[in-house]
Amino acid sequence: MHRALLLLFVSVLSAQDPNSGKAIFRSNCAFCHGVTGVGGRGPSLITAKISQGTSDADLKTIIRKGIAGTSMPAFDNLEGDDLDRLVADIRSLAGSGVSDTPVTGDAKHGAEVYARSACGACHRVGNAGSDYGPALTRIGGARSSEYIRQSIVEPSADIPPDYEGVTIVTAQGQKLTGVRVNEDTFSIQLRLQNGRFGLFKKSDLKSVTYEKKSLMPSYEEMAATDLQDLLAYLDTLRGSVAAIDDATRAKGIH
Repeated sequence: MHRALLLLFVSVLSAQDPNSGKAIFRSNCAFCHGVTGVGGRGPSLITAKISQGTSDADLKTIIRKGIAGTSMPAFDNLEGDDLDRLVADIRSLAGSGVSDTPVTGDAKHGAEVYARSACGACHRVGNAGSDYGPALTRIGGARSSEYIRQSIVEPSADIPPDYEGVTIVTAQGQKLTGVRVNEDTFSIQLRLQNGRFGLFKKSDLKSVTYEKKSLMPSYEEMAATDLQDLLAYLDTLRGSVAAIDDATRAKGIH
């Protein structure tokens, strides 16, 4: 669903009772975690895949402070009764009848598919791979299998803001495409696939194009068995948040 339509849908639902925990969840959490908490851009909350802990106090800390090195932001505006209602609603999701389907397949073969498809040229698992694309160290514990599948076969369906692509053309006619790291009125910084970073003055560029498609290629033609085994392998990747280095901490970014 298009983001603008989803936000409109969420706002309509929330308007029914803006003080309820469900309304607070829909207004602040549903876009990433799904209206029913099954996950999407953010992890599933149905199966409590939160490695930092699942006590009420832990949930409140995660909500208010966010999780460093991930796309989970801090909601320090939520306090007191609102925070209590939100946590209570998250607890209620476990009894909603919605659950994750265990990922089936040959994870060992899936690891071979991962290597054969050169996924490590853009993604990192632990200390191996590249920071060009999102880290996959804990992808199995942070994203639903449905979301991961869509990201593989239809990567442009949801592009995380931290991985939006930009193509520039220099004054010398050189064309470069990379992930936008920083940008202001006068300059733009890109992370290139070769692992280097480039800082460019906009006044020196012939053009700056903001890509509407994901920089990740689609694997919609991957054999069904290979895709399922790849999903099974990715589901095994459940490292701790502490094992993930935020891309902005990569060498060359200060």
